[in-house]
Amino acid sequence: MKNLHNLRTALVSLTLPLAVVASIPVLVFTWSMRRSVNFCTGFWADVTCALIGLKVSVTGKENLSSPRPAVFILNHQSNADGYLVAKLIRRDLAIMGKKEISEQVIMSRVMQLCGLILVDRQDAADAGNAMRALIDAIRTDRRSIAIFPEGTRSHSTALGQFKRGAFLIALRTRVPIVPIVIHNSIDVQRRGETVYRPATVRVDVLAPIDTGTWRIKTLGSHIAEVRARYLQVLGQSEDRQ
Repeated sequence: MKNLHNLRTALVSLTLPLAVVASIPVLVFTWSMRRSVNFCTGFWADVTCALIGLKVSVTGKENLSSPRPAVFILNHQSNADGYLVAKLIRRDLAIMGKKEISEQVIMSRVMQLCGLILVDRQDAADAGNAMRALIDAIRTDRRSIAIFPEGTRSHSTALGQFKRGAFLIALRTRVPIVPIVIHNSIDVQRRGETVYRPATVRVDVLAPIDTGTWRIKTLGSHIAEVRARYLQVLGQSEDRQ
């Protein structure tokens, strides 16, 4: 069984190039880069999840489709969360990723074409540029964005503190926030491990949150309210943090 998990994990690296090749006919016949990228995103997610044996049980699926564009936020437990983002949101998507991904030259270039915006989180100027790029993606391209507000993966299922970035973007663009609560993606891959394991991941997509009346001076209370909702759905308390 261990060898099978290792083989599946090794093959995951081939799924993105496969998805890119599969999306070429869409570009040729439609002359639409957006449609081609959307196909690539969904195809890549479906093939990767099938290969890993990652199944998703979704509650509140209707909240994924409307409204768009939106700021989708997700708690972060595992490397597998990236596949969940693509599988759930699927189309018209921009996402922020760590600058280290650029070390994989071909892979990072393909992922940037698919909406990945790389950022050096230790560089305040670079982080500011990335935020502006995400705002432009919403305002100009009418793409949704996906952000992990904890900023990094947790070592357990305990919810971390939320950073302001995703909420500032929602405030400045006046698009809704759609919270996606991931219960157990850590079952697929724990932090520090390299092998993916088959699992069914439970996900709750909560109702969109209107940000039209938000103000910068009350942003902290809005973030606290959203995080409290996550704690409630996850069945956690501050004492566990």
